[in-house]
Amino acid sequence: MESSTIFFAYLAIWCVYLVVVYAFGRHRRLHLGILSISHLVPSAVAIIMICIFLIGGGVTVAQYAAESESGIDMWSLWADLWPVLLFFSAASGIVHLVWAFVACMKKNQRKWIPVAIATVLMSVFALYTVLCNFPDA
Repeated sequence: MESSTIFFAYLAIWCVYLVVVYAFGRHRRLHLGILSISHLVPSAVAIIMICIFLIGGGVTVAQYAAESESGIDMWSLWADLWPVLLFFSAASGIVHLVWAFVACMKKNQRKWIPVAIATVLMSVFALYTVLCNFPDA
């Protein structure tokens, strides 16, 4: 893995983000379903990268995995998922940015501003983490 430091930083911040968002939601009595949907993309990025790189032992450079069939399979899976994760991370950041803007404008939605802003930041960090781990042949 090329950018393991960024990946491990993303995982650590993602864990803190989940705890803080759910604690904030419980304190403010926010709808649990909306909280769960709001962190769907950052969590999916973290879980997929954990499965591929930590559990599966995948790498981002195909030559490093050339000696084993499972290594090539993990690299191929990462190469297939990379554009999808890139798109959904960017889309999540844009959607949550719009949500934060709308929450600022509507008085009854202002309780969601911290969640929306935190999710924008996590989506941007997810996008950066995925970008840094470009599947190289």
